[in-house]
Order: sequence, then structure tokens, then C-alpha cells
Amino acid sequence: MGFHDVGTPNGRPTTPPQGAPDWVDFWNRPNAIYANRRNLEAHFACLQRDLDAYLPAGGTVLDFGCGDALAAEAMAERCGTLYLYDAAPAVRDRLAARFPDHPRIKVLTDADLAALPAGSVDLVLAVSVLQYIPRADAGDVLRRWRGLLSGKGRILIADVVDPRTPMLRDVASQLAMARRNGFLMAALFGIGRLALSDYRRVRREAGFSAYTPEEMGDLLAEAGLHAAPLPHNVGPTPHRRSFLARPAAQPAAQAAEDPAPNVQ
Repeated sequence: MGFHDVGTPNGRPTTPPQGAPDWVDFWNRPNAIYANRRNLEAHFACLQRDLDAYLPAGGTVLDFGCGDALAAEAMAERCGTLYLYDAAPAVRDRLAARFPDHPRIKVLTDADLAALPAGSVDLVLAVSVLQYIPRADAGDVLRRWRGLLSGKGRILIADVVDPRTPMLRDVASQLAMARRNGFLMAALFGIGRLALSDYRRVRREAGFSAYTPEEMGDLLAEAGLHAAPLPHNVGPTPHRRSFLARPAAQPAAQAAEDPAPNVQ
């Protein structure tokens, strides 16, 4: 995570009004989310470490909302096929330029994503994604992901924002990450740049979805999924939450086959 996702307006999720800008527009153009390249690299290095235990050896992974995916090559070494999808065309163009002929990595267009057959994916990754999906649409998205899962498939939803999280806690967490990784001064300047950008306006008008653990459980159950909260969040924001979900129709015994958490 870069310098975004901080707090929730009035402590509750919002719903975008009709005609409001959307998050795809925001991510499709240059922004001040990451303080610098070191921030981006540290973010994806943390994700790579935390996700490693959950990647199915030789399996097929869909990284939904993948962003710049700096850990893609390392992830692809563990799994058989890695699909990268981001809703922002500019992000997809950057990824396609980086991986034009990679034997294990395929960058998906909207049409490619829609054409993925049912039962073809062993793991759907959704890291820092749910907050940008309107609450009214989240159930349909989850059901689509569920339909893609293979017999032992899972959905890993990470970095879920609790609406009760105070803004200062997010900022403190991000500054601690910056201090550990040697870009604290850049991070402080980054917060200032973000405050002067249109991020808050976009967030207010486009909406920002946050969920309590109870709300997440209900949302997943309504989508036909059974989810177990992970003991630690995937990614560099420890007070956020992650969930590993499987279709409710799968035998409960299969949950015992889930990997042991490897999250620091």
C-alpha cells in the first residue's frame, strides 16, 4: 500500500453519487499514491513475502487489481500460470509492455477476464481491492470470483479496511513502513503531495468501501463463500484484515488443506 486508504470519511463507507468520478479514472493517470520508487518496491516485496505460502504450486492464480505487480515474476516461479488484471488501462499497458512473451504471466484485458472459464483458477488474489468496489457491486464481484474457482480453489481478500479505523493509525503505520525501508523523508513529502492532490475529492465522490469483520462475514456468506480470517493482514498495514474464502459447497474438511499462515 502506498499513501492511500487512510481512514474512512465520518467513520463509515460511502456510496458514489450518480455521475461521480470513479477509481478507474484515478488509477489510470499519474498520482501521488506512492512516495517514490522505494515505496513501491517495499510494498511489493512485503506482498511477495506474505503471499508466498498461499500460492498454489503449479496452479493458476488470478491477481485481480494487481497494480504494477513488481512481484509478478517471483510469484510466477511458484505457480504455473499467473493472470494479471487491473481495471485501469494505463496499468495494463505498462504490464503488457513488461511481460509481452512471458511463458507464465498473462496480462488480461477486460474481454480476457470475462472469457475465463468457470473452474479455471486455483487462487484469486484481491489485495487492497475491495475498498474501491461499490458496496452495491461487491456481492456480484465475489460471486464472479467464486465461479472461477477450481475444486480446491480459494479467494484471498487482503487489506480490508475497518470503518472504525482512525486516520492517524493508517498514517502511523505507513510512516513506520517508510522508516523501516529507508524512505521516511520522501514519505513525509508524499503525504503533503497527496493532501494537495484531488485524492480526497475522488474518494469522497467515488466512494470508499469499508467493512467490519461481521460485515465481511455476511457479505461473503451471501456470495456463497465460507471465509476464515487470517491471523495477520497480508501486506504492510498490520491493523487491516485478510480473509481466505472458499465456496461454501466445498467439503469443510478441505479447509484443513489450506496452507499454514506465513505472514510476519
